[in-house]
Amino acid sequence: MSADISLRPARKSDASEIALLVNIATHGGIANGWSHDDEAAKAYDPIEIGRLQMLKDDGTFNWRNATMAESDGEVVGMLLGYREPDEPRPIPADTPGFFRPLLELETEARGRWFVSMLGVHMRWRSRGVGSKLLDEAEERRDATGARGLALIVEDVNENARRLYERRGFVVGAKRPMRAFPGASAPGKDWLLMVKE
Repeated sequence: MSADISLRPARKSDASEIALLVNIATHGGIANGWSHDDEAAKAYDPIEIGRLQMLKDDGTFNWRNATMAESDGEVVGMLLGYREPDEPRPIPADTPGFFRPLLELETEARGRWFVSMLGVHMRWRSRGVGSKLLDEAEERRDATGARGLALIVEDVNENARRLYERRGFVVGAKRPMRAFPGASAPGKDWLLMVKE
């Protein structure tokens, strides 16, 4: 059953909520993934680490590229995405090893609108939030003239994969996972799923 869900552009004040939903989407990987950042190293809490990242003005991975899903004033989910350039971007030489396969797959998404993160609070899953956010991604694809949609998912995240497959996504490429520092890899491969 679908709940009454509305979407709105994120505000800077949503940075903590976005960080929390990124942490949910990455199964707690936020602290391990961003702990290499000098500013994040001073933070004591994973959500604070993510909040600092979301507040940055550089790059694409920040609050400006997020859309919030709400029901009756409660944030229930979030989409963070952007159009990938038509030409591949070089991967910086100092990229931590655990990020490299993700960036390699993101580079293969060139020319597409890239769903970087899609997170839904647990009690709101299976209520149409993810589908509504994917509808928004399709509107962004059309508005930006992107040639399709792309996203990355863990091979073992069966619920997410089923949603994406129902929505017409197929696996376009994969890379072996590398574990975040201090954690084990959740599966075997990262999958780039695309919808043309």
